[in-house]
Amino acid sequence: MDDLGAIRAMIDRIDDDLVKLLNRRAGLARKIAELKKQKNSPVYVQSRENEILKRVAENNRGPLSSEALKGVFREIFSATRSVEKEILVACLGPAGTFSHLAAMRLFGASSKYALESGIESVFKAVENGKADFGIVPVENTIEGAIGQTMDLLTEGRVNIYGETYFDVHHNILSKAASLKNIKTIYTQFMPLGQCRGWLARNLPDVRIIETSSSSEAAIRAQKDKTGGAIGAAEAGAIYGLPILAGKIEDRPGNQTRFFVISLDKAPPSSKDKTSIVFSIKDSSGALHRILRPFASKGLNLSKIQSRPTKTPDWEYLFFVDFEGNLGDPGVQWALNRVKGQTQFFKALGSYPNART
Repeated sequence: MDDLGAIRAMIDRIDDDLVKLLNRRAGLARKIAELKKQKNSPVYVQSRENEILKRVAENNRGPLSSEALKGVFREIFSATRSVEKEILVACLGPAGTFSHLAAMRLFGASSKYALESGIESVFKAVENGKADFGIVPVENTIEGAIGQTMDLLTEGRVNIYGETYFDVHHNILSKAASLKNIKTIYTQFMPLGQCRGWLARNLPDVRIIETSSSSEAAIRAQKDKTGGAIGAAEAGAIYGLPILAGKIEDRPGNQTRFFVISLDKAPPSSKDKTSIVFSIKDSSGALHRILRPFASKGLNLSKIQSRPTKTPDWEYLFFVDFEGNLGDPGVQWALNRVKGQTQFFKALGSYPNART
């Protein structure tokens, strides 16, 4: 017990030092806020936080894992950022959706959240100035691109300010005694698409009712003794629903990519990615010719996605991601040549590459 007491005393002294250091960090954040205000610089700079997280991981010698330390530092960022300014982030609600969880991981518990009823409402919250930032799903490794997000990016006034990748694990959440007692599954369309195989094998006769979000599914299952929801473990904890089956997604490595959107443009970083959208005339070799300028300047294309324009003549929009920033001379040279070959062109934004 004497040894235990001595160790606890050492921990107490370390905790006291941590409090002093964290408040010292917050004091420096206030000074940074004053300088940013003078220069009209943004409070949230994802590239700066990415650099710190990378350095934390490189300097880590354990026993804490790098992921654990990154989680701690994200909350430190959130707390010290709140000293500069209280940030409001719009995302798909209610509480416990994967959009909400991704936003919480990126912006931390010290930020405020506007839980919106749909993806379009997230865009409107940002465009109307209600929220400083929004976070919206753009693609999933199983289900592919989120068409509504792509359409709203094309039509709206926001910029892509950042990106994040979120590991998605689906669970059956229910108050039922066992899986065999479940007669109805409530689920949003995306989790449903990612778990169809498991449902066919394990709950082939259940009724499927689609909901606007995975959190709404949990809320409805909470009121149904023979109902279950497909959702995150965190949603189960929020709504008091035990997990009857875990990680039911059909493929391992299930990830959703999210965009951070804002009326502001992200400050340039050393590792940026840019997204654009355009349409071209339907002619032989048109797409090949329009992509040639990227190759000429050595710009690596990380994504090319087509989407119908919703017109009777079946024209297509092309969404392209490439490495580089809109302010780079090589990027400007390439895009000037691309624009000359397009019927429609829009730069959606440059932002820090979350994969570096």
